[in-house]
Amino acid sequence: MEAHLLRYHLANVHQLELPDMAYTLEDFKLDTYRMLIDDFHAHSLEDRQALLERMDVADRLRGLDTEERLRGLDTEERLRGLDPEEILGRLDPEQVKAWLKRTGH
Repeated sequence: MEAHLLRYHLANVHQLELPDMAYTLEDFKLDTYRMLIDDFHAHSLEDRQALLERMDVADRLRGLDTEERLRGLDTEERLRGLDPEEILGRLDPEQVKAWLKRTGH
């Protein structure tokens, strides 16, 4: 978030603050984070990417279904790191036989 937006936000919070109400720096941070989240898509692609790069990978993936997580990966990338035995163990034997017959093996 740009510095002038933070100053603007802080000034607005200060004007609205009741004299007997303590608005802490922690409150300000939380409100600012919430504002940033609410306006996430209004920021430039570069700013959004910078924020995402600072997030933990598990947090970035949370909430994505399998198709969304795998989108854009080719077959080789999807299978990388998997043991061939594990892959073969998950295949339907009838589909394997049909494939072998179809490909002339």
